[in-house]
Amino acid sequence: MLKTCCELLEEKEIKIAFIESASSGYLTSQFSICKGEGAETLLGGLVCYDVGVKVSVLGLSQDLINSYTAESMPVTVALAQAGKKMFQNADWVIACTGLLKPGGSATPEKPEGTFFIAIDDGAQVHKLHYYLKGTPQQRLNKLVAVLAHDMINLLNQ
Repeated sequence: MLKTCCELLEEKEIKIAFIESASSGYLTSQFSICKGEGAETLLGGLVCYDVGVKVSVLGLSQDLINSYTAESMPVTVALAQAGKKMFQNADWVIACTGLLKPGGSATPEKPEGTFFIAIDDGAQVHKLHYYLKGTPQQRLNKLVAVLAHDMINLLNQ
């Protein structure tokens, strides 16, 4: 699925960048593996695991984070929009927050395994929400697969 997604990104000449919190650079890493195999689309990424990085580097409001938690769709959208300013040559900026492992802002409504994705394509922000079971490593692998699948769907629209 990832290889197909990367090939389609290249075919459509779409450059991407990632702003990652919960996935800690894993998405960037996995998309970089495709480089040289027909997908020269990845510009780079930023890991903003700590709230301080979200505030000091990306300029997110501490009030926004306090209101919604660091692992929420509003914060993820703000990360994607901030990333669009940082990676000005990216056509798409993909931001990810969530609860990979115990801790954070987990609740019965937002359990461990919840991920939020925001894709800023310059015209709009696409919002994706996943609940993935398994170990942290299994969740990351599933996240790559479901994100690549949904990116393919967006690319084919």
